[in-house]
Amino acid sequence: MTLHGQAETLLSMVVCGIAMGMFYDTYRTLERMCYLTRWLVRVCDFLFWLSCTFLVFGTLLRVNEGMVRIYIFLGLGLGMVVYFLALQSMYLVILKKLISFCLFSYRVILRILYYLIVAPLRFLYRFLFSIVVFLLTALLAIGGWFYRPVRWLGRRMWERTGKLVKTPVKKVKRIFLNTGKVLTRWVKGKKM
Repeated sequence: MTLHGQAETLLSMVVCGIAMGMFYDTYRTLERMCYLTRWLVRVCDFLFWLSCTFLVFGTLLRVNEGMVRIYIFLGLGLGMVVYFLALQSMYLVILKKLISFCLFSYRVILRILYYLIVAPLRFLYRFLFSIVVFLLTALLAIGGWFYRPVRWLGRRMWERTGKLVKTPVKKVKRIFLNTGKVLTRWVKGKKM
């Protein structure tokens, strides 16, 4: 490997160290904001280190065909130290502003969707419901107007023809009651 290749590898590992530090601060900030459970924190930690591994070895594959040397780890450590000493405070301020902007945008989008979709649907539902209630009330009122004369006519007809119907109905009812009594006496009289 040439001296130019080694310098390029070392510089790319310093950049990877800075990126790992930024990724670490981003992950920790989001973890604190989301209040994850313990087992989920462990899973996310594993995924964090797995992604850092892919970042480092993917960069190594592009820069020097995946050769691992001792100065690679020195470059990673140097990059993380540079990040934590010089860039961390500035990055955390930018990260918090970015997160607050994302949350603000999310709330604005939800509010816009509410006023564009949910509020018109609720208005339409209430409007249709009030129309249906009004129509049913009107139909019941109109039906009540038609029901009064029919009821009056039905009572008059029942008063005149009711005697003709009541007498046979009473006879049939008496026959069923007598038959039930006879069957009950007969069943009680049987000994098992």
